[in-house]
Amino acid sequence: MITGMHILQSCYRRRFSQREYPIRASLWQVLWDEVFRHWVSPGDTVMDIGAGYGEFLRVARAKHKIAVDINPDTGKHAGKGITVLAVSAERIPKIYNGTIDTIFMSNFLEHLPTKDACMAVLGRSWELLRPGGTLIIMQPNIDLTRERYWDFIDHTIALNDRSVLEALGVCGFRVVRSVRRFLPYTTKSWLPMYPSLLRLYLRIPSGIRPFAGQSLFIAIKG
Repeated sequence: MITGMHILQSCYRRRFSQREYPIRASLWQVLWDEVFRHWVSPGDTVMDIGAGYGEFLRVARAKHKIAVDINPDTGKHAGKGITVLAVSAERIPKIYNGTIDTIFMSNFLEHLPTKDACMAVLGRSWELLRPGGTLIIMQPNIDLTRERYWDFIDHTIALNDRSVLEALGVCGFRVVRSVRRFLPYTTKSWLPMYPSLLRLYLRIPSGIRPFAGQSLFIAIKG
């Protein structure tokens, strides 16, 4: 029987070839330098829910790094100094409640089975964060991608910027930054595939960034 775990593992292996790893790593470094480092302090405990191969955590500068993913390959790729929890988001142990400074999610919520599950994950994030903690979400926006949103077989729920903002508000988060046109939909698009192009892309005013398909949300607990 093919389980959800094995579907996830197979999809990820097919979607990203080994030759893409160095390119993806360099793009994550640019995103850290240009955007995410402003929201994470060196002494923080950072949790990446839906961590994939740990690309974000490998470039993040933080005291403690925790990767959460049911993909069996996460532990193989996450790297040294990263604690891997091979559990679904709703099964993150309660010992972590109130101990996390920053939670990061990239291209994760659209894989959940229902919008109720999406709300449950955001609610669980609230419990995990310390007071004043930060939730960072990078998310495909169906209003921008249109039918391309369904190009990936494991995308199950449709989200746009308004629905994510509403969900964050319902869960008690205070949104401090929202960028509707943040990045292109996928690194498989022609722009921006190189660090220099990505740096230039991020300097374009967000309202007019071409080919944008990803939105960014930064919210605070409390």
